[in-house]
Amino acid sequence: MLDLAAPLEVFHLANLNLAAADRKRGIAYDVTLIGVGSSELIQTGCGVPVAVSQNIQDFRGRIDTLIVPGGEAWRLKDDELLMKRCSRLVERAGRVASVCTGAFLLADIGILNGKAATTHWRACNILQKRFPDIDVQEDALFVQQGKLFTSAGSTAGIDLMLHLVQQDYGRELAMRVARDLVVFLHRPGGQSQFSETLRNQCTATGSMADLLPWIANNLADDLRVEVLADRCNMSLRNFIRQFPKITGKTPAKYVETLRVEAVKRHLEQSNESLEEIAKLTGFGSADAMRRSFLRITGVNPSHYASTFGMPAGDG
Repeated sequence: MLDLAAPLEVFHLANLNLAAADRKRGIAYDVTLIGVGSSELIQTGCGVPVAVSQNIQDFRGRIDTLIVPGGEAWRLKDDELLMKRCSRLVERAGRVASVCTGAFLLADIGILNGKAATTHWRACNILQKRFPDIDVQEDALFVQQGKLFTSAGSTAGIDLMLHLVQQDYGRELAMRVARDLVVFLHRPGGQSQFSETLRNQCTATGSMADLLPWIANNLADDLRVEVLADRCNMSLRNFIRQFPKITGKTPAKYVETLRVEAVKRHLEQSNESLEEIAKLTGFGSADAMRRSFLRITGVNPSHYASTFGMPAGDG
């Protein structure tokens, strides 16, 4: 349901924001739901039925952007006639995007061969094994290859749709839609599907399971390794040995990574100065923050802010 509803809401809010800015303007996105079965209703996985606008065999309209949501689209490959109809839609579209496991339909059609793509992290290995000619980007939120776009799990579809809105109507509109949805303005496609905290939630146990989210929520505190070991009631030596087994990083590197992630969020969502952000995220000084940010992301904070941050005066 979310694979379908999220893109619809992004385009709906884009229409509302454009109409508010220019009442004489027509709608920006005219959305049609195309069904692939005989029923006029799509039975979504969560049990909520959704009415389709037209059936695939009858649809003759113009297609600027074709979006394939996830679900059990991969089962369609067993219907040869239906696959041909899907292929024709893809050929007619100005650009094609998939959300989550919708990438499997595009792969079955053959248009992802030799290209980079992504899907939900649980399905990346399956996609790679079934289609070895695809360069599956397991860690990406979304991937663009010319007119083809693939995105990771459900909410990554929002990131991709905001990206499309920005391509179509500019950064300011994408920002306003993101604010209405109360999401990040725009997470770059190459950003990981996981934050560092989420990546380790499943493997951490005991006092370590409590420590990792505590670190993320207290980045401005004293997070020296001695403090962290004491919080876990572990000896310093044992803590230093056990921590990398769970996180894959030393305590210092883990804290630095989380602080850089926090800096990204501040740069994306506020107009705070670099000095203010450095204090809020535990770096202490803008110079120390710049060095860590550049080392981990490959760009300096100012460049990142100019690309993904809020326009001046819109804080």
